[in-house]
Amino acid sequence: MTDGRLPRAFWCTLDALDYWLTLAWLRIRDALAGPEPEVPADQKRQREQEQIERAFPKPDDQEQRAAIPHRRKTRRAWPRVSL
Repeated sequence: MTDGRLPRAFWCTLDALDYWLTLAWLRIRDALAGPEPEVPADQKRQREQEQIERAFPKPDDQEQRAAIPHRRKTRRAWPRVSL
């Protein structure tokens, strides 16, 4: 292989073109084939996520604001340490 700017630019351009062509080909195949079917692991993960959400419900925005006291940020002067 040669070590020059022109061959490097050529291969980088070819690599980028190959990437975009592959991406376009995969998108076309996905559009034609449709979505993948759910696997049992996906269904199990969804059930577990729902159980977690039921066990720990998210508070409303107003409740969350009321529960968190807001303090003004003040700049704290750190003591100088002499060595």
